Amino acid sequence: MENPEEVEIRRAPKVLPWALTGAAFGMVIALVLALIAPEGEDSSYNVLGLLLVSLGSLGLGAGVAFAILIDLVTASRAKRASAIRAERDPE
Repeated sequence: MENPEEVEIRRAPKVLPWALTGAAFGMVIALVLALIAPEGEDSSYNVLGLLLVSLGSLGLGAGVAFAILIDLVTASRAKRASAIRAERDPE
C-alpha cells in the first residue's frame, strides 16, 4: 500500500479569457472615444487605429493583472487534502 501525499486543492482563473475580455473592453472604449472625438486635421481612421492599438493592449494588460490578482487572493483559500497516487495501466 502506498503512502498518502499532501496535496493542495484550489481554483485558479484562466488568464487567456481575462486577457481577451480586457482587450475587448479596451477596444470598445477606443471606438466610443473615436466616435465622440471632434473632427480635426488628422484622419479619423488614424486616430481610431491608434486608439484601438493602445487601449486594446492596455485592456489586455489590465485583464492579465486582474487574473493574477484573483489568483493571489484565491491561493490563500486553498485547502489541503491527502491523496494516494493512482497508477495508470499501460495500453
